[in-house]
Amino acid sequence: FTFVDQHTGKHSELHAHKLILAFGSEVFMAQFYGPLKEERDIIDVDDSSVDAFEALLDVMYNKKVPIKEKSFEFLAELFYLADKFLMDELQDFIMKEVSTRKIASENLLKIAAVAENCEHMERFSESVYEVCVKFIRENMESVFKMLDSEEAGGANSLVLHRLMAKCTRIESPVCENCKHSPCLNGKVLTKENFVVKAKITFVNKDDDDDLTRVAFYYSASSSKVMYSYGESEHGPKVKMENISKFVFKCE
Repeated sequence: FTFVDQHTGKHSELHAHKLILAFGSEVFMAQFYGPLKEERDIIDVDDSSVDAFEALLDVMYNKKVPIKEKSFEFLAELFYLADKFLMDELQDFIMKEVSTRKIASENLLKIAAVAENCEHMERFSESVYEVCVKFIRENMESVFKMLDSEEAGGANSLVLHRLMAKCTRIESPVCENCKHSPCLNGKVLTKENFVVKAKITFVNKDDDDDLTRVAFYYSASSSKVMYSYGESEHGPKVKMENISKFVFKCE
């Protein structure tokens, strides 16, 4: 596969085995072994960067791809290729990575621009928008400061206003652990938000935080939570502590 960088004009090549590509994608199977199979050994690629295509090949060769270190722009490229070559598992993997990412206020506009530029890939774009909307809902003060600092009618201001509009259209998903929207991960348990069988941990991370704990009873009279932890020959160990000592552990 040959590539030409659109900005520098640099030429690059990547090598792969047709048989491995065919086993990894039915699109490649048709391209190399179908009735109208590709006879050329050198194929020009003009819709992908060499880095994104190399990551695609690494996946097909069962190599580890450090996807957590990649930018949203890179993930967009990789998702496009996964969609083009009908690689559903890779698409799902990218979606999972996008949905679990945390963003900072200084990156919000840049990431929102990625979502806008990728609206032709609806699934990816909506997932990125959801990450942005989650940030806005949890950091309204920071967003208002950004609005005040941006010139009215400017490009960044318009992006922010479109994101604010998205907030009214995108429903925040209900967390499977705390049963709340938005998620209460890291929030202190209270009588009002207590959930049976929710995973919890101590506020103080030094209190045996390595053990998985599950809340399964709350005593309103004593404001204590009964929780299970560890294992014994008779099953999970059980203990009671004051409810204010715990936070939800959703991630």
